Amino acid sequence: MANAVDERMNEHLQRLKAEHAIARLWQRDASLFSADITVQKAIRDRLGWLFHVDAMRTQVERLAVLARVTSRLNYDRVLVVGMGGSSLWPEVLGKHLKGKRGLPVRILDSTHPEAIAETIAWGKQGQPLFVIATKSGGTIETISLYRALRQIWNNGAHFLAITDPGSGLETLARTDGFRDIFLNPPDIGGRFSAGTLFGLVPAALAGIVLHDALDRMADVLESCHDEDLLANPGAQLGAFLAAAHDVGRWQLRLALGPDVQGFGAWIEQLVAESTGKLGLGVLPMTGELPESGPALAQKLEHAVVVGLTTFAAPDQDFLARAIDMDVPSQAFVLPEVADLWTEVVRWEMATAVCGLLLGLNPFDEPNVAAAKAATAGLLDGTLKPVAADRSLAVKSLAAIPDELAAELAALQADDYLAVLAWLPGNQANQQRLEKLRLALQARTAAAVVVQIGPRYLHSTGQFHKGGPARGLFVFVDDFKRLGGAVADIAIPGQTFGFSQLIHAQADGDVVALKSRGKPVVRIRLELGSAKA
Repeated sequence: MANAVDERMNEHLQRLKAEHAIARLWQRDASLFSADITVQKAIRDRLGWLFHVDAMRTQVERLAVLARVTSRLNYDRVLVVGMGGSSLWPEVLGKHLKGKRGLPVRILDSTHPEAIAETIAWGKQGQPLFVIATKSGGTIETISLYRALRQIWNNGAHFLAITDPGSGLETLARTDGFRDIFLNPPDIGGRFSAGTLFGLVPAALAGIVLHDALDRMADVLESCHDEDLLANPGAQLGAFLAAAHDVGRWQLRLALGPDVQGFGAWIEQLVAESTGKLGLGVLPMTGELPESGPALAQKLEHAVVVGLTTFAAPDQDFLARAIDMDVPSQAFVLPEVADLWTEVVRWEMATAVCGLLLGLNPFDEPNVAAAKAATAGLLDGTLKPVAADRSLAVKSLAAIPDELAAELAALQADDYLAVLAWLPGNQANQQRLEKLRLALQARTAAAVVVQIGPRYLHSTGQFHKGGPARGLFVFVDDFKRLGGAVADIAIPGQTFGFSQLIHAQADGDVVALKSRGKPVVRIRLELGSAKA
């Protein structure tokens, strides 16, 4: 099978060469992706990530001043409030890239009252600076979280905004007296925005040397401009992913070293949301597979493995086992963690090239709006929830594999099981959910992914609804605890609080999935039973 991927990859590279695709991409030739004139205009308006470095260099001194001022004013922590592309790269910064003199960076992208309460408690332990980040300026989660935080920290000097010019957030930030407002180039989509102000403002606050970051990105952008495809790292990776997809290997297993683990969620959003449409898609998957030999080989039947690590932490066991079993693989070793900035560019180019080769538009997200619309309908009463195919209650996460025994037995190797967990995304729950993933994976040949809501709605949610006609979707929540063991949190200016919002978001995604004929199981953790 590895030979089949290599052969198809060579065909794709020949096509890119014959069509002068790389040169045309840099010329904003949107006809590469669509023959529709309206779609072409929308694509051209999303290609600014190819040209952003020079514009960002003009912002470095301003950001350096911001970092100095916030330090002098004794801010000691940063909270980035955003969804999808506005939060996932700042999360990588906070986990892996913080500078020696920078502030700790944390993100909030949950509407779960318990997660919000935990974050508020963290903020009260020091002097927080809040970065409110949304491209559209109206993302319901981001604006609702801002209003809740502003009720506690009722001083605009605690807040920065990152948004597009003319957005609702820009107006709100001016009205509410934010310390500063950063207007990002509008021709860059959210998931391609890591190297723009959405990534650089948190980076400056984290103490990262921005000239170094921009130089690293500029170097790889130059390589990705190369029409010699053997020297173009983005084109190479994109052709590899498309070739694997063409021969039935639609699962992208990420073998990440311990000092770059957090990069997986960023790749997940970029690749899944960009390619999961028109019944196609590449689904990134993180986490170890414990088996070896035939059992592991079966579970990698529809996968390719991409390894990424650094010389400082060369943990490549999973990758080595995949190579031994002739699973198509690529491996990349970074000289240092700071080279994740170069990986941002390589993966962005690879995703664009992969979409081109698969015949889809990687810059839109046509099915994400379905869950948003359903949420709005549930909140205003114009829509009613729909029933899952099966609903049950359990006392612990550990009980779920036994309860799903029939469903697990029915899944085939070409299926996938998505556990969509509407729980606080704290470290303890992440550990419990990883334990659940491994337990489920041990009992089925299908791939198993575990994702947190509402984060996944702005990420793999596009793949789940617009991608291949496969998948079993298992919703897990602890909503019985909301309003009881977990107090609700009000949203100023709204008739509903966060408990009702997160209910509506989960129910809305069930509506969206069921409308597309997707099988859904709902599992409720009983009162006080959020532990495994």
